[in-house]
Amino acid sequence: MPAIRIEATYSVVTPLFCAGADSKTPEVRLPSFKGVLRYWWRALAWSRYGADLGVLRRQEDRLFGSAGGGQSRVVMRLASAPESPTISAGHVLEARSGAGVVGEGARYLGYGVMEAFGSRKKGTKAGQLTRACLGAPFDFTVEMRARHLDGQESTSLVNALVALGSLGGLGARSRKGYGSLVLRSLHVNGEARWSGPCSMAELQRAIAALRSEQTDHRAGAYPEFTALSSRARHVLLSSTRREPLELLDLVGREMVRFRSWGRKGRIFESQLDSEKKFRHDHDLMKGRQRRSHPRRIAFGLPHNYGQRKHEQVGPADGLDRRASPLFIHIHPCEDRPVAVLSFLPARFLPAGKSDISVGGSRVPQAPEEELYGPVREFLDRLLDRDRRREPFTDAVEVRS
Repeated sequence: MPAIRIEATYSVVTPLFCAGADSKTPEVRLPSFKGVLRYWWRALAWSRYGADLGVLRRQEDRLFGSAGGGQSRVVMRLASAPESPTISAGHVLEARSGAGVVGEGARYLGYGVMEAFGSRKKGTKAGQLTRACLGAPFDFTVEMRARHLDGQESTSLVNALVALGSLGGLGARSRKGYGSLVLRSLHVNGEARWSGPCSMAELQRAIAALRSEQTDHRAGAYPEFTALSSRARHVLLSSTRREPLELLDLVGREMVRFRSWGRKGRIFESQLDSEKKFRHDHDLMKGRQRRSHPRRIAFGLPHNYGQRKHEQVGPADGLDRRASPLFIHIHPCEDRPVAVLSFLPARFLPAGKSDISVGGSRVPQAPEEELYGPVREFLDRLLDRDRRREPFTDAVEVRS
């Protein structure tokens, strides 16, 4: 089988928090790109290989290489050096040049890489970066040479490149919309295989095509890892906002409205009344007896209510975290960006390690069908014009 030449050009449309050995210098790293490409290949492969983990792992090792499986059949290189200004730690992130500090919803989604609120005690400002990033937008191109691939393997590689550029991102907080990667062009052996969607409807059709082969091979079972399956959901949102960070801010604000109890019943700097939707969680963590876990752990662990041990919630069996099953991706279409929210439910914690530590008390994890209820409720809220509160103009769900 002749070698296959692939050229993929991506745009980074929101600030990118990615660094190498020198954690202070942000950069687009080829190993990081290859890692997220493998991630999306694996997410698509769950259904393709009939949920057979053994076959899936052998095919992944054959394609991308492994310590025990030999060298990768896909050689990659960065064909163009990204040109983007570095925004250093300590600087305040702006929604766009001269527009002022990024909104509180975007700061909420950037927890861990920036300050959500200013603090006189710490001498920090709202939106002040705690680690450097590359400003957006900018493009980069990856060239690949793949050898000894059959038709299905080459198709799976192309589909992973598309999934990464339609649903995913790169670097820290990429599940929260930062470092969103948008596939602009894709050529295989010089032939164009992709042109970026120019409208919300085209993006909807492109995601539906990725979903078209996702089926359940074991009735009632969730995937063993984060993957596209028949249970996955994708919601697309648009607004009048023309800047990606401004749309990301609206998504973050809607999530705060849905999830947050607030401080003394108030949320945001404008001190809006909290909806107080999760009274069970609030009362549970204020009480002394913990026989269940907060419902909001569906959005990921740890889920802490303070710095003290009795205020902390996480896995009980030596695991430190469980990443959110809800991905946020910002995708420019026409003259306005579109937010793609992808819910990829899977087994929440590994078999045999599914207990939750709630302030030091060990409680059983709720079954996934019940546990993921709040995420589904949030997506339903976004689709309902009467229930959502932020000024989204359109909200549609992708159907296979």
